[in-house]
Amino acid sequence: MRRELGRKAIHVASVLVPLGVWIAPRWLALAVLLPGAALALGIDVARLRLRGARYLFFRTFRTLLRHHERRGLAGATYMAVAYALAALLFPRPVAVCAMLFNGLGDAAAALVGKRWGRHRTRWGKSWEGFAAGVATNAAAASAVSALDPRLWLPAALLGALAAATVELLDLPVDDNLRVTLTGGLVILAAMLAAGRP
Repeated sequence: MRRELGRKAIHVASVLVPLGVWIAPRWLALAVLLPGAALALGIDVARLRLRGARYLFFRTFRTLLRHHERRGLAGATYMAVAYALAALLFPRPVAVCAMLFNGLGDAAAALVGKRWGRHRTRWGKSWEGFAAGVATNAAAASAVSALDPRLWLPAALLGALAAATVELLDLPVDDNLRVTLTGGLVILAAMLAAGRP
């Protein structure tokens, strides 16, 4: 549980990213996020290929890594890439919403599932965690829609449900990537289908 709290503290701290995207001009947000994602990817690739880099990385972050991350990209790298792609591909309110689904919704699902999860899927996720993820995502979607009416609330709530669903499922793609991008894509698709670009 202590390791999970440390990992999810990073998720919650990542809320500063959508806040920055909300406040900053789009060019500035992209000028920070795209190089940041490239840097994170470069560090992770170096860690996987170079013994010295691997030693320094493990010495600092070993307690936060899951087993599969020791031989593959770290979740934080996927998060940096996902946030950069969201800012690049989606309109601002959609990008902010998608990032909040990952930063807050995913963290709520994991922590509630670990602490109070009693009804579990075959792959270990809990329905209590799923419910917490849906509720947190819906609250984030409602808040962003209230602050920016361009974000159509029904589409945002559909994205909230989709993001929580792909977090629940046992899929091969890292959840930081799939939660952020699925949530944003569903919102955008629903808005376009309703004629609300």
